[in-house]
Amino acid sequence: MNLKSFFFIIVILSSSMALAQQEDYYQEDYFRYATHIYDTSIHSLEIHTKGNPLSTPRVNINNIEQSLVISFDMFKDKTQDLRYTFIHCSATWEPSEIRKSEYIRGFDEGYVEDYRFSYNTFQPYIHYELTFPQQEMMPLLTGNYLLVVYPEGQPNEPMLSARFKIFRKQVAISARVKKATSPQFLHTKQEVDFNINTLGLNVANPERDLKVVVQQNERKDNKIVDIKPLNISQNTLEYNYEDINLFEGGKEFRHFDIKSLDYQSAQIQKISRSGEKNHVYLYPDNIRRFKSYTYHKDINGKRLIKTTEYDDSDIEADYAWVHFTLPFENPLADGGIYIMGELTNWEFNERAQMVYNYQRKAYEGSLYLKQGYYNYMYVYLQDGKNQATLKRIEGTHSDTENNYTIFVYYRPPGKLHDKLIGVKTVSSAD
Repeated sequence: MNLKSFFFIIVILSSSMALAQQEDYYQEDYFRYATHIYDTSIHSLEIHTKGNPLSTPRVNINNIEQSLVISFDMFKDKTQDLRYTFIHCSATWEPSEIRKSEYIRGFDEGYVEDYRFSYNTFQPYIHYELTFPQQEMMPLLTGNYLLVVYPEGQPNEPMLSARFKIFRKQVAISARVKKATSPQFLHTKQEVDFNINTLGLNVANPERDLKVVVQQNERKDNKIVDIKPLNISQNTLEYNYEDINLFEGGKEFRHFDIKSLDYQSAQIQKISRSGEKNHVYLYPDNIRRFKSYTYHKDINGKRLIKTTEYDDSDIEADYAWVHFTLPFENPLADGGIYIMGELTNWEFNERAQMVYNYQRKAYEGSLYLKQGYYNYMYVYLQDGKNQATLKRIEGTHSDTENNYTIFVYYRPPGKLHDKLIGVKTVSSAD
């Protein structure tokens, strides 16, 4: 049995063992409680609320008829029978110590039955789509969930996993984003101050029973986890820190448009076809570290898959190798440069890492992407670290527009799972 199989079996059985601490995140065999692709034939994994491809996947349990959609393309010439299941996770994305029957009503696995073959594309693929939750398999509890897809009869061989959240509003959150209070970071960082009103919820020990997470856009690496209240006054918890609630402001995301592969947008230097593959060459980017801040409307690192050449983007959007170039006088010896955004699933792995070309004196990277509109940034990740920085390549400014989401989890005394009782998204432009 390989390493991946071992971990997935443990997850399916809802074991409480702390496996993640023993494994190397960068090994492809390592099972992640995260949105991640394990099968190399799968591309363009998306999960969002139905009808809004730019949304984040979360649903109010009191409005459960609002569906979520997960979709992906499989580069195979024939269909495969696929199943899926849910795993309830803690606030810190570890498997909850509860049985499936406690958080799923109905069956504990279902079929991914909706698929269509690509049409009018150089790259053949099969587009799979699943709308959930369904009456036959309904989440019962609020909290963090992981949806896992695997071949029928092989639950120990995950093909992909995707995070989503179910919440019930039981607290009121007020928040604002401002320039850092500290003079040292006034022009480079953003401060997220917020209050939580517990309303009628009787929380005996907020510091113990509540877990609060603050996330910038959709980034995974720099979120603030388990921040404690600075002050507690009756039902109001104050989180108005001047240090631990700081984020690099960064700059607005770079972007490129490949909705058409016949016409070049402003960011594209050349489009060509080699054999049965499309190639898109972006103009060389520049280092923005010392450039002044300039506002332009972006989608905060997301992507919108779409083709303007045909009617059905799900099955008629083609794929292309998109080539990135970042001129750099000398290679960095103590870390790497990565392409960051939804186009790399916000992950810092080999696919996202750029390679230094000594002849061209530039970092280069290539991603095989479906047609659409994309945001991205270049980040620097020091060797041995998990959190990347924007300031080395992009620069960082406190005026930048970013979205911040505050998640409030509650674990009552004696319970074995975290409830998601509050969600609040606020923009630094508000």
